[in-house]
Amino acid sequence: MAVRKKALPTKSAVIANTIESAVSNLESALQKANAAVTARSSESKKLMTEARRLKKRRVAQMGKKKRAMAANKKDSTAATRKAVKTATSELAATNKALLKSTSARRTVLQELSGLKESQKKLKVYVKGLTAADRKLAKPKKKRKA
Repeated sequence: MAVRKKALPTKSAVIANTIESAVSNLESALQKANAAVTARSSESKKLMTEARRLKKRRVAQMGKKKRAMAANKKDSTAATRKAVKTATSELAATNKALLKSTSARRTVLQELSGLKESQKKLKVYVKGLTAADRKLAKPKKKRKA
């Protein structure tokens, strides 16, 4: 039978390098998370302002359509029918754009909430590690004999 060699214990330098790389990875992940949250937040704000603009446009176009329909009902001519048709098509296009914008924002907000959760977790980990490093770096107190 072959004799199995005992595994040598891991050296302290290897363990120290592993710890340093883990801390470095956490810190770089936190930086990436911060950048991603900033980017998604700005994207969300842009989509929100676009949705507000489209909602205002939709309200204006609904009024325009209502006035065109009233004019068509009062005096139905080719011009009034064309005005109703134009107002209806513009309103439909605005509604479509608004729906697209709100669904895109909903997706961005969902991603942003996941990113913020990860960012929060990473902040706590890094904060704990820096506190532990500070505690370990303090010199030992000497006891009076």
